[in-house]
Amino acid sequence: MDINDIFKRPPLPPSGAAAGTKRKLEAPTPDMSSFKQHKADTNPTNGAPPAATSANTNGKGKGKASVTIRDGSDDDDHDQDGDNDGAPDEEFAPGNDADYFAEEDEDGRFFGGGLNSVQKEVLNMMDKADDKFAASGELTAPGVRRQLLALEKAIDENRRLRTKFPTDPTKFVDSEFTLIEALNALLVLSSFPALSYPILIELNTPESLADLLSHENTDVSNAVVEVLEEWLDPESLDEDDEEEEGGDEGGSERKLEATKKLVESLIQFGIVELAVSGLARLNEEDESERGGVFHILGLLENFISLTPVIATSLLAPTATLLSYLVKRLSMDNKPADWDQNRFYAAEMLSLLLSLPVDGVAEGRKTLAEQGHVDALLKIISTYRRRDPSGADETEFMENIFDILCSSLSEPTVKQVFMQGEGIELMCLMLKEKRLSKTRAIKTLDHALQGFAGMELCVEFVEVLGLKVLFTTFMGKGASKKASGQLTHESTEHLLSILSSLLTSLASDSPQRLRLLSKFVEADYEKLDRLIELREETEARVNAGDGDDEFGELDEDELYLEKLERGLFSLQLVDYILAWMTMEDDGAREHILMMLARRNKSFDDIICVLSEYRDNIGEGAAKTEEKEGSEIDEAEEQREILKNLIEYLKSLE
Repeated sequence: MDINDIFKRPPLPPSGAAAGTKRKLEAPTPDMSSFKQHKADTNPTNGAPPAATSANTNGKGKGKASVTIRDGSDDDDHDQDGDNDGAPDEEFAPGNDADYFAEEDEDGRFFGGGLNSVQKEVLNMMDKADDKFAASGELTAPGVRRQLLALEKAIDENRRLRTKFPTDPTKFVDSEFTLIEALNALLVLSSFPALSYPILIELNTPESLADLLSHENTDVSNAVVEVLEEWLDPESLDEDDEEEEGGDEGGSERKLEATKKLVESLIQFGIVELAVSGLARLNEEDESERGGVFHILGLLENFISLTPVIATSLLAPTATLLSYLVKRLSMDNKPADWDQNRFYAAEMLSLLLSLPVDGVAEGRKTLAEQGHVDALLKIISTYRRRDPSGADETEFMENIFDILCSSLSEPTVKQVFMQGEGIELMCLMLKEKRLSKTRAIKTLDHALQGFAGMELCVEFVEVLGLKVLFTTFMGKGASKKASGQLTHESTEHLLSILSSLLTSLASDSPQRLRLLSKFVEADYEKLDRLIELREETEARVNAGDGDDEFGELDEDELYLEKLERGLFSLQLVDYILAWMTMEDDGAREHILMMLARRNKSFDDIICVLSEYRDNIGEGAAKTEEKEGSEIDEAEEQREILKNLIEYLKSLE
């Protein structure tokens, strides 16, 4: 069992079905000042409807006819300027609203519905289709085929008109509206995956959708993305649709199997790559295209949730997604409406870099090689003196820290992190009573771990990190607010930092001597704190030893249960105590005395360290030395524990 894999690596961020609540696009907040100005411009007489409406009659703007609407009057229209040549109106009502002059109430307060005749006809067709589906209550295979054939017909018609009139959008705009309507009609198929998805594959619909992702009209490509996002939503797979899928127990399995086959087909036709390339051509200045970016990120998240292996191609050195995400989350000078995509970009990058799949290591290295670590540190620095405003920004900040923690498992990233003064920034954050403090502790823990962290441990001591580290460890100057209190997780990260320092700092080096002196000063108060933590943690770990359910667990399950209760913290405490016992005679006597007061001895520490040694994974981590050889860090750690145990046994 590999303890390092359980505790050293950041957990996979919840997403899709695992998270329970997938990120949804929020509607933009309306600008009330603009609304009031528009109302004042269009209704200058305190809400009274206009008595007359003018329309251009000759197409040149010279002759104007006034049409007056009167209650109960059939009078003919009057020409105010006498220039009524009988020419047809070029625009018979504002916006060509078919119902503008049709009074909808006896007081004449409402003028039209804002739609022209073509738009009204389309909406009526959609309403009829919805009514037909609602009446039947279910979708049939012939119905699915009709919808897909209608889509193919709309695609062919749009392609024909675009080819015939390439420079005249008015000739094919209606066909694109019909095409988008046909795409939106396919959203309902997500409720019947076992029925509809095999038909999609049979009729080669994924290939048609792949072609539409490159459509010249981004409204069409965005509609395709929304349909695909809905089809692949992992949350829908967890819903209980027994009635829709036949009511038998195998419905969920069939839904999942059908969805997986659809995913394979979509990947085969390059949907993932086309979706990523679509990000570059969307202009977020436009609200609809800004929504398109959000839905593309949602589609990619669904793909990753269902098929994590595709992250390998998304993080390849030649892929563009990584650079796009970093660039997008670095855009902090945009309006608030843009923040949704910024926050989503951070969540996606955090998800990608924490996946346990091939290629993730290359993605983390790319993060360092392309200078993105500096960009992440710049974003984090904004939270040194202020807390995030709201839950969404708090999650955004945590995602940025998680990106760094995931990436710091790579030696290349550690070096760039140190060169970018990341250690200094984390130490400054430890001094502040902000939410970022606990995240900075976690980041330092990941930065100092392993053989590749030896140089960073030296740098940490040189930038006076020991003072702020032990101040935090002792709880001095901690805020009484919830954000200033150390959790069990933060305490564990602090213990891990101390463990890394004792492991990595060379014997008799000035940095190690400074570390040891910190434990000795103030009458060994740091050792007293360690003994207190040991007592608290041991009580928490052994709290359920007498329960019957513990007796039913096998050895591995029991060990995992203890880890959940804080066993790793106990192992770190005893590891530090063992080092101090070996390094300083005065510390050894003080530790022995404090243990005796609690009816404990070095035998208890030996027992914990032996279990720790036996459960370190085989070849858990290997780090390349500068000469090119490899160091098995797991074997090195076992050797250190073996020597510490032998020394403690020699004291008996």
